[in-house]
Amino acid sequence: WLKHPRFATLCTVFLIAMESSLPTKRQRTSSHGDVNDVEVDLSGLGMRFHHVQFFVDHLSALADYKKLESHLNTLADRGSYDPFTGGMRFLAPGALPEKVAEGRREWESIVPEGYALDPQAYHSYEQDFVEQLIAGLGWRVTAEHHGTATRSLLVTSSDPEGVKFVATTRLPEDSHGYADIDAEPYFHFHQSQIDRFLASHGGRPGVGVLGFEVNEGGLDIILDRYLRLHPKLLVHKDLYVYHDQRSIIHGDCERRMNRGTMKTLDVFAYYQHGVNSHADQGTVLRFVERRGTYGSQPGFGNPHGVLPGLHDVQAQFNGTSVPCYSDHWVSNVRDREGFLQTLEDTLGFTAKVNFNAGVVAAGEAMIESTVSGNTSHMISSDKGTVLRDQSQVFLPINNALSRVGHVHGFIEELGQGVQHLASRVSNLTALIERVNNYRKITGRGFSFLNIPRSYYGVLSSKDLQETGASEGLASAVLSALESHGLASSTGVLSLYITEKQLDSAFSDLPPSLSAELQTVLGPLKECVKRGRYANLYGLLGDRIPESKYLQIVENNVLVDIQGKDILYQIFTSNILQRQAGHEAPFLEFIERVCSETSTANGEPQLKPGCGGFGIRNFLTLFLSIEVSKAMRQYEAAMKCGDAKAAENAQKEVDALTAQMNESNPILTQISNAMMGEGVAQERATACESLHERQALLQQVEHFRCEKEQAQKRLMQVSFHYKGVMAQLREGR
Repeated sequence: WLKHPRFATLCTVFLIAMESSLPTKRQRTSSHGDVNDVEVDLSGLGMRFHHVQFFVDHLSALADYKKLESHLNTLADRGSYDPFTGGMRFLAPGALPEKVAEGRREWESIVPEGYALDPQAYHSYEQDFVEQLIAGLGWRVTAEHHGTATRSLLVTSSDPEGVKFVATTRLPEDSHGYADIDAEPYFHFHQSQIDRFLASHGGRPGVGVLGFEVNEGGLDIILDRYLRLHPKLLVHKDLYVYHDQRSIIHGDCERRMNRGTMKTLDVFAYYQHGVNSHADQGTVLRFVERRGTYGSQPGFGNPHGVLPGLHDVQAQFNGTSVPCYSDHWVSNVRDREGFLQTLEDTLGFTAKVNFNAGVVAAGEAMIESTVSGNTSHMISSDKGTVLRDQSQVFLPINNALSRVGHVHGFIEELGQGVQHLASRVSNLTALIERVNNYRKITGRGFSFLNIPRSYYGVLSSKDLQETGASEGLASAVLSALESHGLASSTGVLSLYITEKQLDSAFSDLPPSLSAELQTVLGPLKECVKRGRYANLYGLLGDRIPESKYLQIVENNVLVDIQGKDILYQIFTSNILQRQAGHEAPFLEFIERVCSETSTANGEPQLKPGCGGFGIRNFLTLFLSIEVSKAMRQYEAAMKCGDAKAAENAQKEVDALTAQMNESNPILTQISNAMMGEGVAQERATACESLHERQALLQQVEHFRCEKEQAQKRLMQVSFHYKGVMAQLREGR
């Protein structure tokens, strides 16, 4: 430690030596009376996202990861292959593949023979998670812990206030450095934590710990609440306390000084089968409280402040790193109501959004979901401050209502646990382009969940007739577009339609329609082009330009609105997946475009968490997961030469896609009604006139009724396709 430049401070008078920050247990001081004996204001906990700990099968040597980082830094020095360093902004069709091909040639010239993986052979399973973060997002290994029986790496972006992922693995018993398991001084790195998680998680890797930071004194309150209300969920009944202690020697005198303290408390997240049953010993919630040197810096510049025992690792960021900030962490559980109650009892969390039975369904697969969370009082006029803020904690919770589908399969294979982790970014389309480009260049990183093009919009005869065209002209235009390869039989349009291509298609229309065509040619062309993103235009209108719409469609971005806020989302393929078809967690990236409200002085106000959790995107995610599973079944059947199984799988894909298409206009109605309800409620709250307030409250009720009616129609669609999928399953 004395050799470390941060701590080796020598002078003629004092010698300051840092001692190893070993833990001590703090005895609890809480009472054990009835919970109503003491009133506690849980809003003062100051809950905020802190870190996530993954338990993984394997970690490569640190030198291997640093070699990859070095190669990527060299690539960045030679050219720009991402949207952040100036050379990979949204380009015209045909330009991007050429730029990526150039990057691939550079990569092959940089790395040793055999190191450049074939991008065409990429698959999302059997990937090294740390390597994915380094190559895909430009993150770096910034700290390491080499324990007696485990090894851990901290992986972060260039912003120390951003997401902090800790990957922990067991050391092989015959490996160099393996020692007595119980000699591990840090509880959070003890091998028993990995063993316990794997035993409860189907023996597979996953998200083991969700870490939150609280204000000073918060841990005592949380421990007391668990002791009183949910003692079975406590991993241990005391706080672990880690000290940064130093000795100051002056002459013959020695004085010990405590420069910092970090306390931790681990609790099991869920009960096995309802409140007061045994604890599910898989996923853990960890609460940390930091003071002094432990809390002096937010992230990798102070690795002990992430988890005691982590030590600095030199990292060079090359300007292509994507800063990400925790937005919400999602669980799949058996007892959603029980988890909600536990969070309310112990942390004061409340339900923010409910997706009721029948609303979220994909064929026979049906779930319920509730978003629980605290209430952040953070407001700022600075967009960067709102982006980085970690005080608004959202924990969505899913439970299955049927014995088919992703959520049911996840719990059956893995047990209860974290389904996915969502992180905020400042520019989602730029992140997606960066990830896709680097995967195509290096053969490493992430891939994303495919979204059917019909989600964004299709062109129908009705759309064309609304321009003033007759039914005959509309039908002829659709046929001409299809014959020229510009549209599918279902109305999905080619993304990059040119004026020349449209003129060529229209030139093949029957001469008898020429006169009518000239009267509506301009609106007709505009309608065709808008058909590429018609559903999105129904939500956003002219708030964003055509180029942005095309970026969204090109990059498979999901879009929703809440009031005047916009929500952009995308989901990766599975991570930590050993074999294709296995259930596994995944990542989400999200961009929240917040509308501005103003203070009485006219200053803009922004809040974290704007945009909410759109029902459109939630249902689309659920449907897309089921579509992807059916597509994998189709591909597997084709490889095996099983024509019957392939036919059935294709029918499932078609049915689920049809459900998405039929649900889309209803989801638009729900979104519009929710927006109208919210705006009217906001105006009514601020209105001083009693008469105007009553009129606005009537609008609130009107929009509420519209929303409920649309939700009923959505449930009818869901139940219809539940029957369709049941028939397909029975016919296998």
